[in-house]
Amino acid sequence: MKDLTIVIPAYNEEKRIGKTLKSIKSNFQDSEVIVVSNGSKDKTVEVVGNFCKGDKKFKLLEFNEKLGKGGAVLEGLRKANTKFVGFLDADDAFDLNEIKKMIKHLNNYDGVIASKWKGQNLFNVNEPFVRKLLSRVWNSLVKGLFGLKFRDTQAGAKFFRKEVLDLDDFVCKDFSFDIELLYRLKKFKVKEFYIPSKFQIGSKFSYKHIISMLKNMVKLKLR
Repeated sequence: MKDLTIVIPAYNEEKRIGKTLKSIKSNFQDSEVIVVSNGSKDKTVEVVGNFCKGDKKFKLLEFNEKLGKGGAVLEGLRKANTKFVGFLDADDAFDLNEIKKMIKHLNNYDGVIASKWKGQNLFNVNEPFVRKLLSRVWNSLVKGLFGLKFRDTQAGAKFFRKEVLDLDDFVCKDFSFDIELLYRLKKFKVKEFYIPSKFQIGSKFSYKHIISMLKNMVKLKLR
């Protein structure tokens, strides 16, 4: 898609980001790609910078401070000037052929989001059992607090019409960012699609993030 910008938040992703960028380049030849280095302390910036030299459609935004996943995505989305925008996680977990099919539905919807859980049960999803269990508890909490009926709010592949996004004054800039983003879009048509994915070792999410995510949920609810 020529009128699409893909944002990739990256924190210490030197081991995976090169492979991910090659995969995106082969699947989205005409799209702009913005990698946002989110306070990386390894060679992420060097790897991405070298990749960008070979393709002007790829751009790097470097921040010395850690912005959080959501903060990094927001910075990238604000730089995009295309009709369609979205973000992918740096771990290359999703089948990009299926992601392309999903994005085409933006002709009929304001947003399209990938889901590991739509139409699936606890045993079908390719993740460690404890992570899957916590995911379902979290999903129930989000439904109760914000009325979001998606089966998977956290999957790292979401795309939208740029015109429907309000990118100002976000409360949630960590891994809870996805929930605030979807909550702000409740009046718009956002469609959830099951996309096959594979669990990638080296995820930047850890269980210690749950506390900050819960705090942000409370702030968002009280706003």
